[in-house]
Amino acid sequence: MISPADFFSSESEKTKLNWFCFEFAAEIESQVGKLLRKRLLKAGVSDEALAGFCIHYSKGMKPQILQQVAGRQSNIHLTYLPIEEYFPSLSDRLVDNLLTAVGTAWMEQTDMCVVCPTRCISERDRKADMFDDPDYYD
Repeated sequence: MISPADFFSSESEKTKLNWFCFEFAAEIESQVGKLLRKRLLKAGVSDEALAGFCIHYSKGMKPQILQQVAGRQSNIHLTYLPIEEYFPSLSDRLVDNLLTAVGTAWMEQTDMCVVCPTRCISERDRKADMFDDPDYYD
């Protein structure tokens, strides 16, 4: 459901930072297990809405990432506020469960960055050729 196309609207937006955001959104979605998906569905959150949230949360991280890279912020803050804004009727427990999934996704994503040769953050403004690879699209 989450596609690389969700992260650019023009050639100039096919950057490595946007690729990082695509991968983070996909990782958030993958961290939402079957039980949590079932509980979200029961609360009225479809798979499509969940994918939309993952995209929204991921894109919302860009300012913090840029602040950290620039040395103006020492830590990334993952917060429940975007979850509550996107899904205002979710229970606190479901919000907490989603935030846990986001936190796990962040750790998984950044752990992979250490060994990944793409260098999405340090080369954030460079073109990410993966956006043009049809294998990443359904």
